[in-house]
Amino acid sequence: MVRSTSLLRAVSKDNHILGLRSRGIDIIRNPRTNKGMAFTLPERQVLGIHGLLPPTVLTQEEQLYRTMQSFTRQPTDLDRYILLAGLQDRNEKLFYRIVSENVESMMPIVYTPTVGLACQRFGLIYRRPRGLFVTIHDRGHVFELLSNWPEESVKAVVVTDGERILGLGDLGAFGMGIPIGKLALYTALGGVKPHQCLPIMLDVGTDNEDLLDNKLYIGLRQKRERGPVYDELVDELMHAITERWGANTLIQHEDFANANAQRLLDKYQQRYCMFNDDIQGTAGVALAGLLASLRVSGKQMKDHKFLFQGAGSAACGIANFLVLQMIEDGLTEEEAVSRVWMNDADGLVVQDRE
Repeated sequence: MVRSTSLLRAVSKDNHILGLRSRGIDIIRNPRTNKGMAFTLPERQVLGIHGLLPPTVLTQEEQLYRTMQSFTRQPTDLDRYILLAGLQDRNEKLFYRIVSENVESMMPIVYTPTVGLACQRFGLIYRRPRGLFVTIHDRGHVFELLSNWPEESVKAVVVTDGERILGLGDLGAFGMGIPIGKLALYTALGGVKPHQCLPIMLDVGTDNEDLLDNKLYIGLRQKRERGPVYDELVDELMHAITERWGANTLIQHEDFANANAQRLLDKYQQRYCMFNDDIQGTAGVALAGLLASLRVSGKQMKDHKFLFQGAGSAACGIANFLVLQMIEDGLTEEEAVSRVWMNDADGLVVQDRE
């Protein structure tokens, strides 16, 4: 086996990517350094992985083709989700290339709607740790937990407490699939480096009796903690994130229940680099779509009335943005609010409704 200095130089154009600080099987087991069968013979020799892979060298393009062939042959979307999750755990470069080059077919699998089913089956399909689980019992030690995360440069954190996962309700710790999926899109579509993304599950229990009785449930088996104790944990987490990685770390709140979503946004948005995706992200996209349609109709937002089917955090966020836009169009706040109505499972939402 050749181990000359010239050979080492030939394969060390990017020491970080090739992972030359480690050798052997660890390089293949690390999804950040693993290239699957794309390692050339000189790379295999220098990195100590010669013989640990089949002798054929497959380019990333060839591996992409093989993966897509397997992807299309899966019988269900959940099976496709599991296949992609496994690829992400083995070979990050190939995973993100596939997602970024096949957005139309991958988006419904990596995120909605398939991620909802994946969350419901999370205990069954869970394979490998990804992200951090911070529980209500970790109060007073959250910074220590964050210090266990091996990356020194985290730019984006997505955190959920799992209480209102999509339209599925309280999924507790099974909701971890949401931050994982959302951050995969940060990388595939936004270009944020994978190691700079951190999904966090804030596990304070669940009020879902089916989960508490489920032998496959991976979270705390207790009723959901609320009140001051809950607030203390969120406070500690927000502070610990910025203490660990800096004040410019982006913190995204995802799928918090109505009772907490707006309250926590009001509490933290002036103190931290944070936003609530359900309230602000969804609302921004919806408002942009409506503004684009007004260019066609030639009317203003104030010329319309709006009825929402549902009164969750996303609907409330969109409604708030509509009111702001109508105020900008010249209405008073009272006039703008009078043009927005909401209907939920119990009927029209009005002030005197019990």
